[in-house]
Amino acid sequence: MKRLHSRQSSITMLLVILVLTFAISWNATAQKTLSSISGKVIDENGEPVVGIKLAIKPVKIGFLRGEIPALKPFLSWRRVITDTEGRFSFLNIDSVSSQFTMFPEHGSDNELISITIGDLTFHSIAFRGSMPTSFGKLTFAVEQGEHLENVVVNVTTPRTRIRGQILLQDGTPLMNEKVWLEVRRYRRSLGGRGGGGGGSGYGVSTDNQGYFVSYNAGAPAENTVKMTYKGMVAQSETIVLNEGERYDDLVFVLKNIDRMEAREGIWLVNPDNGHGYKKIECDSWEDAKTKAAAENAHLVTINDEAEQKWLEGLFPKKTFFWIGLSVPENEASWQWDNGQPLTYMNWRNSEKPDYINVNESKDPFALGFHSKKWMVIGPNSPFLPSVKYAILEKEGLNVPTPQAEK
Repeated sequence: MKRLHSRQSSITMLLVILVLTFAISWNATAQKTLSSISGKVIDENGEPVVGIKLAIKPVKIGFLRGEIPALKPFLSWRRVITDTEGRFSFLNIDSVSSQFTMFPEHGSDNELISITIGDLTFHSIAFRGSMPTSFGKLTFAVEQGEHLENVVVNVTTPRTRIRGQILLQDGTPLMNEKVWLEVRRYRRSLGGRGGGGGGSGYGVSTDNQGYFVSYNAGAPAENTVKMTYKGMVAQSETIVLNEGERYDDLVFVLKNIDRMEAREGIWLVNPDNGHGYKKIECDSWEDAKTKAAAENAHLVTINDEAEQKWLEGLFPKKTFFWIGLSVPENEASWQWDNGQPLTYMNWRNSEKPDYINVNESKDPFALGFHSKKWMVIGPNSPFLPSVKYAILEKEGLNVPTPQAEK
């Protein structure tokens, strides 16, 4: 890591977020619908890095210290794996601001420290001791039709750190959630413990697979990590680190957390389709749709009986839940709010489509209080004041290892 520290330029020190804006002019015959970035990944010794997993994460560029949320779900990120020569190629890049990252975001065995484009090298400051890992990442924008070639991405083995993963009792990762970490360090002297100690507490976010990483560990030292989430506390055993070592195998299992409380406000993945589902509070069906859009999600669509039964088991609480279905207007075809056609039906007996006047309104549906059958909740329904929750659905929260784009 000495090389990283020695190459910190005054530019990287002045920028709040390192933003690379590429403005390459192309003639009238250039492709205007595709953008791409291709190049090679090397380590600190200049050797190619084979099989490293890279991703381009669409983000909103901001100038506030802290985490920058993704604009799109993980499944839509451009992802590649370097070949036997360390080469990569990202195709069809969206013309929005993005971040170079690795995946799992906090679970990779490498750190990205710089990107070289032509004669310019841009350094990440995300892993300096005074910066959180969400701050100072390499953020850039590629305009439509641009093609950047021979880009050199430099990575290194992480310095002293502790990497962990947080799981619910059933093995589901605690994904994209804020947790509080306290890292205590006991410096070791020649006579064992007694060389002094310290500690720090701070908030971190888990990634799409429940990983977090802390660079506040000490070496040589004995370290303990305490994690707090919604009042639940878990603590590691002593982790001994010497200079240059890291510990990447910490796992917290929230055994004492109530299963239903764990499902409040977090994404849980259906293993049959890889989609994430989350329960939220809302004031109305329209409010639920707005909150879904803010998370790049949609109100749940239920495409078959298996999905219906899975949701009933996931959210068995006796309450109403808005879903992504409403009565079509002007005899239009039945479809879900995200545009998918209606292929499976779970109506209450008295509310089959044949008995609903499609010319009157676009009333939404909810899962029933007890039966979880689908029922219309219009503006005059006596049940309307009781519908305070909705179920969101989102793709891309549990995906297999991707292959390089062709």
